[in-house]
This record gives sequence, structure tokens and C-alpha cells, in this order.
Amino acid sequence: MWSFSVIFAFTYINIGRADIGDSCKTPNGENGICQRINSCEILYDAVLTKNQRQIQFLKDSYCGYDRTALVCCGSVANYESRLSFQPLSSTSSSAINNNNRNSILPDRSICGIQSDNKILGGEKTGLEEYPWMALLQYRKNRRGPLKSSCGGALISSRYVLTAAHCVTGTIKTAVGDLVNVRLGEHNTDTNPDCIQIRGYESCNDLHLDVEVEHYEAHSNYDPVKRTNDIGLVRLKTDVQFTEFVKPICLPEPNEHSTTGTRLVVAGWGQTESARSSSSKLKVEVPVVDNRNCARKFSAYNLQIQESQLCAGGVKLKDSCKGDSGGPLMAKAKNDTSQWYAEGIVSFGAACGEENWPAVYTRVSSFLPWIWQKVR
Repeated sequence: MWSFSVIFAFTYINIGRADIGDSCKTPNGENGICQRINSCEILYDAVLTKNQRQIQFLKDSYCGYDRTALVCCGSVANYESRLSFQPLSSTSSSAINNNNRNSILPDRSICGIQSDNKILGGEKTGLEEYPWMALLQYRKNRRGPLKSSCGGALISSRYVLTAAHCVTGTIKTAVGDLVNVRLGEHNTDTNPDCIQIRGYESCNDLHLDVEVEHYEAHSNYDPVKRTNDIGLVRLKTDVQFTEFVKPICLPEPNEHSTTGTRLVVAGWGQTESARSSSSKLKVEVPVVDNRNCARKFSAYNLQIQESQLCAGGVKLKDSCKGDSGGPLMAKAKNDTSQWYAEGIVSFGAACGEENWPAVYTRVSSFLPWIWQKVR
């Protein structure tokens, strides 16, 4: 565990001293108040993080000493980036002229972290594994039953990232309007869900069904060309983060997986028996070179854009119907305990066919659009 003395060892020597209650500037240039670290809740919680970027932010927040370290306390606990971003292709160039990330979205001290002490092996997930996974629920009429037909990923206390085709187009006539999002789910047949681990029963919290306030597909979504297949769902109320409900990170603008990298897709979609699974499943899929992927899908008169990526092509290991809208997940290179959404399940030629990868929306190509829409 980090101690205050270790964290501030070198900054104490170099930075001028202020007194408790003095005005100060945070490392982001925000106006703050110099106070004891245990009085600044947002930075006090950061002491225990393993995120090196946040640790550095904590060090840079030092503003003096009065029996314990003083820090410049503002509203955030990590650096706010102002990186400029150029879309990878013209398909996402309309994604807004806003190059600043949205501070409403949780930073990497919060997002993408799962508890791994109860994770099972194989294709099944543990109760606390991928706690950002969401089930989208639809209803054809007011009295009709709810039907789960797509997936998504929680990216903040109010927003779920999904595919455009999960919120607009033929899905409305097929299964109805999107009305609810289910979070904290593991097995759709039980509530709460319990598993046996070394002779002991472990259970999660009751799943959470949250009403949908609004949903939006990308304005340039093309259901024929299958491009710009990205959407956002706004929940009616904020959700509280728990061990079973947490947001996944968005990628940094320059963060992407290379060909051959093994990524993870999870969901409750069709299995090899052609039935939807009641339990949340996971599968590893390798990233496939876009040019090879494009040659495959040219048979269907589809062009693979740079704002898309391909993964899979391994027999019986694939995302399938019902997994649409769910995240293609990668581990952060500087912290392998942290996950971010590399892609969104978009479409494929067949489920689990050898040498036929699935196509995913590349999330990093649409960061400005997401940053602008989230409020």
C-alpha cells in the first residue's frame, strides 16, 4: 500500500508551501483549495490506486505540509487531456468538431476494473467479471413482454454504448422499442445469481433494470453499408457503481490493438446450439488484418472501413446473434487489470465459421461523437 510519505517524497522538496485554505491551481489548471489530503475525498481515494497516471496527478497536487500532506483539492483526480483527434476515415469525420474529451465520463481510476477473485475458467464468466455488460430490453406494446435482443456496455453512471442497429431500423419492427437496460446480470434464469466456488456459495446483488430516457444512433449510420454502427443509450436515472455494476473505459485516441492481439467478447447471444445462453459467456478472438477481412466481405459487396475492425475467424469462437451492440474488450497496455472497449459487435457472415471474422465498430474512431453526446 502506498503511504503519504512515499507518494510525496520528491514533490515536497520542489514545490512551494501554502497554508490550509489557500487558493491553488490543480495540475489541470482548475481553481482549488489547499487542504489536508484526508479532507479531500477525491484525492484521498486516489492514494490506493495502482494507476501510475493518477499517482503522478496526486504527486503534482501537493501544495504544502501541516502535520500531513496538503493537496490542491479540485473536482477531478486525474489529468484532463486536451489531445486533438483526427478520425481514421471520412466515415466518422462528421463526428463533431469537439476535440475535448467529456469530463462526465469516468477516468481510468474508476473505469474498466473488475474484481477477479471469483472468476471462473473456460467460456463461462464469473459473477463479477465484465460488470459493465448490459442487456437491452425491448417491448412491442405497452402490455407486451420484455425481450432481450442486444447487448451494450456501461460507460458512465448514465450511458450505455451499443450499436446503431440496436436502437434504430428493423429492430423496432422485429422486437419493439428499447425501454429498459439490465445491469449486473449473470444468469437470466435466476435473481440473484449464485455459483459454487470450492464448496462455498457466492451470490451477486439483484440485477438492476433501468428505464431508458433516450437513445440515439449515429446520424451517418448506413444499414446497407453497415458503417457508423454506433449508438448511445441514456438511462432515466444514475446508477450506483458496485462490484457487479461498473463502467468500462473508452480507448484513448491513439490506443488500439494490433493484428493478432487476442481480445474478448462477452454476452448472452446464440451458442453453437443456436439457442441464446442464459449465462453470460466469453470468448477470445484474434484481431484480423483489415485488408484480409475486406477481401472476404467483398463477396457481399461490403467495404470494410478504417473505422471498423475485424476479429475472429476461429472455428466455433465468435460473437453471434444477440451479442450485437456488446463490447469487444481489450486490456490497457500499461495496466493489464484494466479493460477498455476496443470495438462494438456489428455484423458477420456466419457464427463461428473458420476464416470468417466478425466486423466491429472501432470505438476510437468515434470518440468525439461520444464526448459530444454524453451530458
